[in-house]
Amino acid sequence: MPQIYTVTLNPAIDMMLYLGKFEPAVTNRISRTQAWLGGKGTHVSLDLRIMGLDNVALGIAHGETGRKVIRFLEESGVRTAFQQYEGAETRTNYLIVEDSGRTTTLSNRGEMLSEEIISSFISHLRGLLKKNDWLVLSGDASNCPDPFIYKRIMEQLSDLELKVFMDASGETLKRCAAARPYLIKPNRDELAYLTGLPAGSEEEIQAAVRKIEPYGIPITAVSLGEDGSLVKNGPDLYRVRAPRIDAVNTNGCGDCFLAAMVYGIRKELPFEETLRVATAASAATAESQLSAGYDTARAKELERDVQIEKL
Repeated sequence: MPQIYTVTLNPAIDMMLYLGKFEPAVTNRISRTQAWLGGKGTHVSLDLRIMGLDNVALGIAHGETGRKVIRFLEESGVRTAFQQYEGAETRTNYLIVEDSGRTTTLSNRGEMLSEEIISSFISHLRGLLKKNDWLVLSGDASNCPDPFIYKRIMEQLSDLELKVFMDASGETLKRCAAARPYLIKPNRDELAYLTGLPAGSEEEIQAAVRKIEPYGIPITAVSLGEDGSLVKNGPDLYRVRAPRIDAVNTNGCGDCFLAAMVYGIRKELPFEETLRVATAASAATAESQLSAGYDTARAKELERDVQIEKL
């Protein structure tokens, strides 16, 4: 059975700052704080573990903060194979979470990675991954001197014929799309950049998604936030409407959606069921005060409120 790996090149500790309402240029009183796991790939690993799916979290960690990231993962039952370095610290991000659910993220760039560290990490991947394994490449890599590091990873491991799940943006997404990942998860803006077409209305989104067909990417899942998603699987196109909820913290919803797509595909669920599970899990994540993780029982309840239309 192929192994699932996630990659987080720029992990973080998310320091959650909870308050009633954030007001700029005045003193804001924080009601409480909580440190939790940051970084998209680590979020995917955690959510996969919650779903009962074994996976290995890979990444580059620095100092005591990096060790804290690894501890969070391992204490949550996720296997890890990070490369650990001293002399610097993994970044800490600050998330201002208002009672309304609106979240403002203050994100550090993270420790810049040398070419030596990057080359060592790719060799690390080469030593771990086997042919046909599954690889999730997601999240910020602005700490890499090569802005197209994901494409480099895909190209240097192309002989392994990996099933790659990609969550990237901008020029990185455009270049990686040419390398034919198995799944991409752009939002409206990322889809518009990738295709050069507007992606405001649903008609425009459908047209833009169809323009991606020459890339030969099997699944394109366009995130529409609280409105759900539009997903193309081969020749089939689905409009998915998310259940209405009272969001507490929207951070990490997209990572959970991606994890659940990996889960459904791995479990060989009918595709519409995969979409239902992914959408409900993402909605349940928005009801959690943490930046990753969700209540599985609540997600199961929300599945019945997910609406799916095959277009």
